[in-house]
Amino acid sequence: MRYQLKEFEAVIQEVLDSGGEFQLYPRGSSMLPLIREGRDWVMLVQKGKTLHPNDIVLYHRKDGSFVLHRIVKVRSDGYVLCGDNQVQLETGIQDHQIIALVKGIGRKGRQVSNQSLWLRLYEWIWCCLPFRKLYFRILGHRYPKSF
Repeated sequence: MRYQLKEFEAVIQEVLDSGGEFQLYPRGSSMLPLIREGRDWVMLVQKGKTLHPNDIVLYHRKDGSFVLHRIVKVRSDGYVLCGDNQVQLETGIQDHQIIALVKGIGRKGRQVSNQSLWLRLYEWIWCCLPFRKLYFRILGHRYPKSF
């Protein structure tokens, strides 16, 4: 049975506000190749006062949908976000739309911290937008959802 994240928004917020962590199993393909639906999970924590480029955040779009994307830029008019499996930037995301920060990513029973060397290397290589655009242009498609 699938649940809508909206049904648990109040619980998630209560857990985060009390200083707790919330484990979430994301759906979709926008964060491939890092986060794969049905295999990986993310550990959410309350966002800090300051968010930085390369932070992965859970946020609300104006249409009410919940999205897990990476911060590309922090600007005075809001955040610029993009999924790792995308090149289209989403601009103007406001601080009040951001619900949580991803503290770590879980895979095969282990959690990898967002500060780990492995994730920093991944960010440096894969998250470089010009490299990703070139990769997608050469292959003519996005990173496959299942492989």
